[in-house]
Amino acid sequence: MRDGDRLIVNPGSVGQPRDEDSRAAYAILDTKNNTVDLHRVEYDIDRVIQKVEEMGLPSKIGTRLLDGS
Repeated sequence: MRDGDRLIVNPGSVGQPRDEDSRAAYAILDTKNNTVDLHRVEYDIDRVIQKVEEMGLPSKIGTRLLDGS
């Protein structure tokens, strides 16, 4: 999205998705060519869930990653 001379990019989240896609999202901004490449990558969600539980955090923080909501 452009806002005047600024380019605003929000590729999503690496760990708290809201779009039902559980993969991590990131973007590569090339200011020389004025392009943005959006990417999604798989990561070990089960390990994240395990770490959340080990830290004593609410399980929903980890399990919500399974469906990306």
